[in-house]
Amino acid sequence: MRHLLSPWLPRWSAALMPPQPSASAPAPACSWLEPLLTRADLGVLLQAPAGTTLLAPTDAALQHAGVLPGSASAPVLQRWLLGHLTLGSPRDDGLLPLLDGSLLRRAEGAAAWVDAAGHAVQLQGRAWWRGTLRVQAVDRVLSPAQLSLWEQLQADPTLARWADALTRAGLEPVLRSAGPFTLFAPSAAGLDRAAARLGLPAGALWRDTDSLRALLLRHIVPGRWTSSELPWPGRLRTLAEGELTLDAVGRLRSGDLGVPLAPGSDTPCTNGVLHRVPEVLLPATG
Repeated sequence: MRHLLSPWLPRWSAALMPPQPSASAPAPACSWLEPLLTRADLGVLLQAPAGTTLLAPTDAALQHAGVLPGSASAPVLQRWLLGHLTLGSPRDDGLLPLLDGSLLRRAEGAAAWVDAAGHAVQLQGRAWWRGTLRVQAVDRVLSPAQLSLWEQLQADPTLARWADALTRAGLEPVLRSAGPFTLFAPSAAGLDRAAARLGLPAGALWRDTDSLRALLLRHIVPGRWTSSELPWPGRLRTLAEGELTLDAVGRLRSGDLGVPLAPGSDTPCTNGVLHRVPEVLLPATG
């Protein structure tokens, strides 16, 4: 079904760029771009801060998605463009936060990106400049995150134990709310080890819902923090009493352990970002 631009339609490295076309190769067609940028109410994009990149879907990508830029109102276009703009470095970064709060992540082992809905995105040809705005054609319209943090947990069977713990602690409404929040989700094995690490009998932590809630609140941080934006080293205020401590080598302190982010981190959600960690984040010792 053809439609107007969604208000929430949603970073890159030289190593991810596809082979550069020869001088005779035609540039990707983005004929919609010039008319849009020259509209008086969108011309401010041409004075964008240096380093701003517009990931511009090709005409073919727009046609495939049924997107009609020319028929959308200026406010809708502006919101749509935020989902295709990034301040990330086109050569140095492997994670691109978009200005609508969504993310593009590098696809593992492939010269492509993955948008918030899990769709592969390929860069098309060379980038070019329009005013201070860098434009890079891409082969699809970027999709925003579709699931809330809670819905993302529910959709992933590997996080079922963590979701159960959050339910027991009465924290489901927090992860359904507008947020934004950053959630650190430990593995099932890490959750199983938590009681022993605290010196408690197996199952004791699950029966003490007040202690469980206080511990789980340490895993929820106000704001949307991608891995590249986390304060390494530094501290983050959580929804519990106290803070999370982050060290200079990319680990979070958990008791006497240094815990790295696990594969599958930086999952964008409608109300925040989900990170995976191998262990429950216990208060620091000593």
